[in-house]
Amino acid sequence: MELRIMILDDEYIILDGLSSFPWEAFGCTLTAAARNGNEGMEKLREAAPDIILSDIKMPGMDGLEFSSKAKEMFPEVTIILLTGYDSFEFAKQAISTGVKEYLLKPIDYDVMKHTIDKIAAEVRENKRQNDYFQNLKRHFNNSLPLLRAHFVSNLLHGRFQGRNELKAQENSLNMKIDKFLVAVGKKVIGAKRIEECDKWIEEFAYINIFEEIFERFHIRVLSDYSMATLEYNFILLFNPQDREDECIDMALKACKKIQEEVKKYCGEVMNFGISNISQDCYDASNQYRKAQEACRQCVYLGNDVILKYQDIHFKSRKEFNITTGEKSHLMMTLFQGEFPKVEVELKAIFEKTESDIGNKKFSAMDLLLSCMKFPYTCAVQSDVSDKDWDVSILQDSIGKIAECKDVEEIESCLLRNFSTLIKLNTENADERNKMLVQNILSHIESNYASDLSMEELTERFHVSRTYISRLLKKYAGKSFLEYLTDVRFKNVECFMAENKYKQYEIAEMVGYRDFSYYIKVFKRRYGITPNEYKKHV
Repeated sequence: MELRIMILDDEYIILDGLSSFPWEAFGCTLTAAARNGNEGMEKLREAAPDIILSDIKMPGMDGLEFSSKAKEMFPEVTIILLTGYDSFEFAKQAISTGVKEYLLKPIDYDVMKHTIDKIAAEVRENKRQNDYFQNLKRHFNNSLPLLRAHFVSNLLHGRFQGRNELKAQENSLNMKIDKFLVAVGKKVIGAKRIEECDKWIEEFAYINIFEEIFERFHIRVLSDYSMATLEYNFILLFNPQDREDECIDMALKACKKIQEEVKKYCGEVMNFGISNISQDCYDASNQYRKAQEACRQCVYLGNDVILKYQDIHFKSRKEFNITTGEKSHLMMTLFQGEFPKVEVELKAIFEKTESDIGNKKFSAMDLLLSCMKFPYTCAVQSDVSDKDWDVSILQDSIGKIAECKDVEEIESCLLRNFSTLIKLNTENADERNKMLVQNILSHIESNYASDLSMEELTERFHVSRTYISRLLKKYAGKSFLEYLTDVRFKNVECFMAENKYKQYEIAEMVGYRDFSYYIKVFKRRYGITPNEYKKHV
């Protein structure tokens, strides 16, 4: 990566000397030279420098003013100032201007070589990191439609494990959901298809048509298609100040227009179910179920029906539901043995909504059954999955939940059963963990010379990198990198004692492909270079 250099000095001899510096040896090329700041500004844009070396005292515009203006035009440029004096006041000014380094006149050739070598390495590293993040940003922007579709699906199906996770994804995808309702549409079975073609292509075309129609009615829309239920799911977005009756009226008119267009151009019939209005994004899965229920009731009323949920439930009722995400997070917390957190999460789940005690009892029974099934369905490494469960445990627990008089009793009953499950799961956990750690350490000791990584360990031992990190810290007292480095340098010491290998050969033999990085780690570990260390062996 060739770097572009610009130099400024009002003294011809110094300017000529800097121009004659062997820039090519440091992977650089000189793109402009100027006698003062004003001339420098004329050449700056075309020069597009990565590094600027500028005298501080020049007629007209001085080095500090030029540096400030150069930073405005090229914020990433690195500036080295040349000065004939070393003072605290100058240093303060230079730092406020964004100057990276300064060289004292007369310039020492060796000092300048060292400075340019260091600065060039830093600039290249910054450019590499910037390129990496720019590529990552481009990839993210290209993937945005897919990520948003995935977000909508997770939102409707309640897969988010709490409000914080939902809010974080909403912000990262730049999606603000203030007021909304959910509409679910389904083509009537037996309706004529457009033509026999790929199902995904057909549904993609339909969704695009539907979105255009919603936009005609000034409704922003997030779409999802379910291959499992063959339903079109839409989150229709409104402004916070829009009246609820106006929002529902716009949604009804848009759905009616979709029905007309589908029948006219495709010869097909569609029914729609519409949820209530909500201003809580986390409530989307609940509204989705309402719209789905309304849509499925349409079959009893004929074709081309649009049914609102409030039309089939005249009385307002407080519903209680544990989302898939909440359930999944609770189960993971439980099987990680973090019982205090389980208690907090359980209380938050059952107290989030006021509802009929009967609904909460049924949800508690479902939660208990999910807890029993979890080690099997998720293939969790657990003693529970190796045991033959006595069905009477489940029967007794369900019976006790049915007898509960309030939410507190339900929570206590669940916690007692969860406690039993944790106890069964953790009886032999310590021995299992110790054996797993020993296997990991043996693998590191046998393969330290390869490009060993945490990713390889997670694939080999089928556990997450976070879990491996925790186990190594607990049972080995070190992180993966610390243990790997210890093993590698234990072997470095052995190879150096044999006195028959060059340092770059030793670096390769212990797994360091980048020799400069090997030297850096060596110095950090021993405080001296390999050659200095060798003298003491």
